[in-house]
Amino acid sequence: MTMQRRIWGGVFTFLCAVILAGCGENGKVGVVSGTITDIEGDPVADAEVFPANAVNSRTRSLHNGTYYLTNVPDRFTVIRARAVINGVEYTGQNIAQVFENEQSKNVNIMIAPANRQGAVEGFVRDALGRGIEGARVFAGGALSSALAVTDRRGFYRIAGLPAGYEYPIVASAPDYENDTRTVSIVAGETALVSFTLNSSVNRPVQTPINLSATAWTMPRVLTATRSTPRERDAYNAIRALFDDKPRPRRAVASRSTSDYWIEIDLSWDYEEQLSLLGYGIYRGRTIDELNRNAIAFLRDPLADFFADLDPALQPNVTYFYEMVALNTDYLNDLPGTVSGRSNRVSARPFTPIAITRPFPNEIVDGLILQWTPVPNADYYLVLIYDRFPDYQVAPYFPTDLNNPGAAKVFAPATALVYTGPALVSGRTYYAVVLAFTNNRNTRAISQIVPFQAR
Repeated sequence: MTMQRRIWGGVFTFLCAVILAGCGENGKVGVVSGTITDIEGDPVADAEVFPANAVNSRTRSLHNGTYYLTNVPDRFTVIRARAVINGVEYTGQNIAQVFENEQSKNVNIMIAPANRQGAVEGFVRDALGRGIEGARVFAGGALSSALAVTDRRGFYRIAGLPAGYEYPIVASAPDYENDTRTVSIVAGETALVSFTLNSSVNRPVQTPINLSATAWTMPRVLTATRSTPRERDAYNAIRALFDDKPRPRRAVASRSTSDYWIEIDLSWDYEEQLSLLGYGIYRGRTIDELNRNAIAFLRDPLADFFADLDPALQPNVTYFYEMVALNTDYLNDLPGTVSGRSNRVSARPFTPIAITRPFPNEIVDGLILQWTPVPNADYYLVLIYDRFPDYQVAPYFPTDLNNPGAAKVFAPATALVYTGPALVSGRTYYAVVLAFTNNRNTRAISQIVPFQAR
């Protein structure tokens, strides 16, 4: 049985009480990973992430919002996130389908102030008015959708949605065509939205188009803490200088002990399709491996983004990616239930980059920056901040990222004599160096190094 069929087959074998209320520990556990964001898609660091009904599984999100949660019970499990931001409690949740010794990926969670959330609930029925058990209802979010699964009556409820926004809501089930609605969420209120699903007719789904991949290599040791909320945003703010925000289509294994982590982000053009069940993601180091190695099933008909956070990803290794779309008759083994393969993309993550000069908190006369070389990098970009980096803090040098001038250093050079605006004596500055390929699809970012001007 393929990985996808095992996942989809699980839709038909669950019990409602297990899905919605949890059950006793069975000794079987898996891994859940994803990203914690706010409603705008900005990552949230140091959020506490935990399953609703397990006591031995808990983690915190890294500075890019990603999390990796182990020891999650083998079943449908509610994954919750909580963070305190500027003294305000933010919460959110999503449902993960977990299999023993496997990783459930892209379980992304939007969080919002606990007192500014609403919910949506209702029924999913067939054309004869009968409740459909096991249907999934998706509320489109910043990176992926919030999820609920219907009980034997066809009832669903999605709680914890940030209020003040309009969400696309899709009900989907194998052997039925999707039904799509739109709902406005009001704080403290529950919107009522029900769906009627017509039987599917094996309608073909379109091949995903414009697949692209961006690889980041980041220092793992620099994570934010609740006691210093400015650090939570520093690396995300630097990344945001070069990352496009998620396209506004909507209204709204164990960790390595190394000192860096790798993330490969996939994106593609969203297209609403009546019979879309989800997507299959393929990855391989060779074309043969790519053809047979399905790494994830993205069961979200609203998705246009997937973050590969596999801890097995290695620098200086080329990874090929393709994806397919699958329709709601896929489990019936009918011809035409799988789209053609998307365009093929590749990613070859960089090795980590580290600033070797100045030393942290060094007092400098004339500033000379040096860093470790990154094989296959085409150029480096040096950023100097006169305040700790944040979304509202622009780099002190260069003043124009579109015309970086001397701040852009072409490989193989790994040093820069600073010739930018004068440094004020006694003031603390912050240096960071990024490595890029010419197409900017491969990137690495150094640690942030504070230093003082003499």
